[in-house]
Amino acid sequence: MPATTDIEEVHQAIGEFVVFFQSIEDMYRQIGWFLIDPEKNTWPPVALRKESNADLIDKVTDLFLAKTKQHAFPNGAERAQEAEQLRSIFHALRKFRNKVVHSAYHEVVAGGQVAAILRTNPKILIDPDTGEVEYDQETFEVDAIRNAIGQHVQSFFLLHSIRMQLIHWYPYEQFPSSEADAPPTAASI
Repeated sequence: MPATTDIEEVHQAIGEFVVFFQSIEDMYRQIGWFLIDPEKNTWPPVALRKESNADLIDKVTDLFLAKTKQHAFPNGAERAQEAEQLRSIFHALRKFRNKVVHSAYHEVVAGGQVAAILRTNPKILIDPDTGEVEYDQETFEVDAIRNAIGQHVQSFFLLHSIRMQLIHWYPYEQFPSSEADAPPTAASI
């Protein structure tokens, strides 16, 4: 496959990825807000607005897991396991996002033609085995971004289904408590 030589296509793909990633982040906030205040007594919600993406994923997942332990939902254990899997999946996608968004993209011109697009991340890494400085630089293909979106669409739908499951479980009191542990509250976030 020939290398992408259109910087505008690279910029468009980055934009598509950012919109997709922000949808995931918004879904985590929607889930968190429903867990914290399902009646929407405080609107607009103030919790979970300033967290980094990593903290947001962890806090909302922890709130969800606590809720599944607190109530005997018919499929609570299965949903808790899915939430844990999504935590790992979306943390990996977050790292990819950081690499893509925090990089610079340059056209490599040869013979008056754009021969390739070079992605360079200014963050310097140290190889833990050798101690050598590593530079994060590669010839960039738009398909890398579009493939990442395609590989994570199903996970996004699963995250949405967890949100819908919470709505269907509500009011939570209809499911007797299965543990004495109280879930984290909005104040503990």
